[in-house]
Amino acid sequence: MSKIFETPLYEYERSPDQDAAEPVRHPVVVVGAGPVGLAAALDLAQKDVPVVVLDDNDRVSTGSRAICYAKRPLEVLDRLGCGDGFVDKGVVWNLGKVFFKARQVYQFDLLPEDDNKRPAFINLQQYHFEKGLVDRLRALQAEGKPIELRGRNKVLSVTPQTDKVALVVETPDGTYGLEADWLIACDGAGSPIRAMLGLDFVGRVFEDNFLIADVIMEADFPTERWFWFDPPFNRGQSALLHKQPDDVWRIDLQLGWDIDKEEEKKPESVIPRLKAMLGEDVKFELEWVSIYTFQCRRMEKFRQGRVIFAGDAAHQVSPFGARGQTRASRTRTTCAGS
Repeated sequence: MSKIFETPLYEYERSPDQDAAEPVRHPVVVVGAGPVGLAAALDLAQKDVPVVVLDDNDRVSTGSRAICYAKRPLEVLDRLGCGDGFVDKGVVWNLGKVFFKARQVYQFDLLPEDDNKRPAFINLQQYHFEKGLVDRLRALQAEGKPIELRGRNKVLSVTPQTDKVALVVETPDGTYGLEADWLIACDGAGSPIRAMLGLDFVGRVFEDNFLIADVIMEADFPTERWFWFDPPFNRGQSALLHKQPDDVWRIDLQLGWDIDKEEEKKPESVIPRLKAMLGEDVKFELEWVSIYTFQCRRMEKFRQGRVIFAGDAAHQVSPFGARGQTRASRTRTTCAGS
């Protein structure tokens, strides 16, 4: 299977700003080309506000990460001019079932009305989501809108001042200075910019660990959200199953707190767990495996002078739909989904 997260999508190109005698000033600089950063930049550009997006990577996020996008974010995508493509690519769902052991105990319908333009949820891997936003960015550039995306531009320092924010940016060609009227920090749960400014979260980290496995397989499970308490294949814990595009399935297993995370991520540990759930005869391939913890934390203030924090850089919430959106060890995560 072709993995789009292994291919550069916005490769490094030298900017004229790097050859300027003095730092060039921009109305808005966004740091982080994840879903929140890209969406903020698209919204600004469509309003003819010049914006530059910086990211230390040059490709979409590895693995599916946040996959559930609810009705409201889909309406925001419509405002950004790209909603149809996401819904067409995504797996549409609104039914969920809850099981205790092997017995179904509850069922819900998140969209009982038939006249809504958008579904209750779509499931779509974050790498597809990010690529769709980058495609929209390129389309706006072709229309002459003031938006720029710079890959492999890593922010080394941020210095807020009364009327601007000064940045030092590292590239393959060395460092350069940059200034912004406003800086939007969308650099993920571990936000380096938040750390640079000596800021922190308040809230709680839950003492539990969960395994995410993206599994490529052909299966006849219905397009529904299935959640288990104390299932036969994961006794005393919980489990979750979600369908994604391209025959990819999200499996989420509660593991407990006192575990060896590195050992649990190894295929020789993951595969027996999946076979216990899916059956010994089911053929599947692992695409991505991760361990995460729940966090429910936020900054006391999302705005610090001319620096605005957004997405997981500003707040991390308990996940709902496919879980795992708030794992702190990820470099770029999102709360635009569930």
